[in-house]
Amino acid sequence: MSAGKPSEPSYVPREGELTADARTGRVGTVTGWDGSLLTLRAPNGDEWQTSSFRRPTARERLVPRIAEVNKDSRWGRGLL
Repeated sequence: MSAGKPSEPSYVPREGELTADARTGRVGTVTGWDGSLLTLRAPNGDEWQTSSFRRPTARERLVPRIAEVNKDSRWGRGLL
């Protein structure tokens, strides 16, 4: 690593990919990346930025999907 030059993170997710905020554990869909900050959107529409992120665990990938199915089923739009 050269002095004064930030290194590229080993994991940089693509737009639309689920990613975990390493500081908070929240999981969101990537909506932007400016080279240092990642913008994530939660299933409820909230957006936030983080510079510390990681791949989500298998469980973390399921949580947003389950929340979406539950939301749809409450409005009578279940899986049928």
